[in-house]
Amino acid sequence: MEHFDVIVVGTGVAGQTAAEELAAAGKRVAIVDQREFGGTCLLRGCEPKKVLYAAAEVVERARAQSGRGTSGDLTLDWPALIAFKRTFTDPMSARIERTFADAGIVRVHGSARFTSPTAIEADGAPMSADAYVLATGAVPIPLGIPGEEFVSDSETFMAAETLPARIVFIGGGFVSFEFAHIAAAAGAHVSILHRGPHVLKGFDQDLADALAQAYRASGIEVHTGAPVTEVRRAGEALEVVCGTGMVVSCDMVVHGAGRAPDLIGLGLEAAGVAYGPRGIEVGASMLSASNPRVYAVGDAAALGAPLTPVGVAQARVARANILEPGSATFEPPAIPSVVFSSPPLAIVGRTEDEARAAGLDIEVKVSDMAGWTSSLRTGTRVAAAKTIVERSTGRIIGVHLLGHGAEEVVNVFAAAMIGGVTADEMRSAIWAYPTDGSNIVYLL
Repeated sequence: MEHFDVIVVGTGVAGQTAAEELAAAGKRVAIVDQREFGGTCLLRGCEPKKVLYAAAEVVERARAQSGRGTSGDLTLDWPALIAFKRTFTDPMSARIERTFADAGIVRVHGSARFTSPTAIEADGAPMSADAYVLATGAVPIPLGIPGEEFVSDSETFMAAETLPARIVFIGGGFVSFEFAHIAAAAGAHVSILHRGPHVLKGFDQDLADALAQAYRASGIEVHTGAPVTEVRRAGEALEVVCGTGMVVSCDMVVHGAGRAPDLIGLGLEAAGVAYGPRGIEVGASMLSASNPRVYAVGDAAALGAPLTPVGVAQARVARANILEPGSATFEPPAIPSVVFSSPPLAIVGRTEDEARAAGLDIEVKVSDMAGWTSSLRTGTRVAAAKTIVERSTGRIIGVHLLGHGAEEVVNVFAAAMIGGVTADEMRSAIWAYPTDGSNIVYLL
C-alpha cells in the first residue's frame, strides 16, 4: 500500500489549491479524480458560463440601445460561441495535469473509495495517507419524477452544438436564471418553472421578484407555484407537466433545481465520516467532526456557501491546519454572491428578514434605480437596491443590488464590510464619476 502525507480527492479549484500549496510546503501529495482534471468551475461551470454570458450581454446591450443612437441587428451565433468557449475549456485539463506533475504531485485518474478510516482505494489501488482533503464538488439533485432521463444538466446545455428552439428550465435558482437569458439572447423561446412562490432563494425577495418580472417583460416565461411532476416524450418534442395541470412543450429540458454534494461512492461509512444532505460535517477548521484525518472543503463540506471562492478559502484553511493543527479557521466576515442574470443580481451580508430576526435595530433604504442615469445610459430597464445599516453603529449589515454593474459594486461593499467601514464613511468618500460605484453615495 503506497502511503502519502496527503491525498486530495477532487481536482476542482479547491482541490487544486490544497494539493499545490501542500506540495509546495514539502508534503508528498496524491490527487484523485474520476473525471477529467479541472472540476466544475473551470470546465463546466463558472468560467465557461461567463464566456457565454459575455456574448449574451453584448447582444442584450445592443438591443437595449436600439433607437438610442445605434441601429442594425446583432445576433448571437451559438455554434461559433460554443467553439470559442472550447478554446478556454479544451486545453485546461492538460494544463492542470502539467502543473501537478511539475509540483511533484502524484496523479490518479479513477474513483476513490475509503476502505477504512485510514485507507482508500484509488482507481482500484490501495493507498493511505496521514490526511485526506475531500473536494469532490456537487452534482444535480435527483428530481424523482417520471421522465427524469429526458432532463439535461447544465453541462449538456453548455456543450450543445446547436441550440434547441424551445427550452424549459426546471427550478428558479442560479442555473436557470443564468442560462435562461443566454438562451433567449441566442433566439430560443425559454420558460422557467419553479415550484415555490419566489425564485432565487437566499437573495432579497423583492429584488428577485423584480428580476423575474423583468424576464417576463423580455419574453422569458417565469412560472412560480409550478412544480414539475413529469417529463414525457411527445413525438420529436418533450412535454413538461406541472402539478397545476399546465403542460409546456419544448425541445430541451434543463435541470436547474439545485445541486447536492457529490459524496456517493466515497465509502464515507467505512471511514467513519459523518455527513448529511448539505455535506460532510466539519468545524471551522474544516476537519471532519468524526474522523481526525479527513478534511472537507467546498461543496463537499456542510459549511459556508457553495461558491468557488469559498472552496478556495476553505482549502487554505485545511492546508494551514494540516501543516500546523489548530492554526486556522473559516470564519469570513462577508461573502458576496452574484447571479449573472440580465441584469445581474448581487448580495453580501444579511437579508432584511435575517437582520430583524437577529434583533438588530436597522435602517433599510430601498432605491429604485431604473430612472437613474447609470441605468438610462446603459439601457437597463430594471434596477434597484436595498441597503441595511445598523442604526447605532453605522455598520453595513447587508447590501442587495439589481442592475448594471451590480456584480462589481457588491465587491466594494464586501470590502467595506470586511474593513469595518461605516455607511457615513462610504457616503463621504470621493468616487470616480460617473461610474456604477459612484452610486454608492446615494444607496446609503
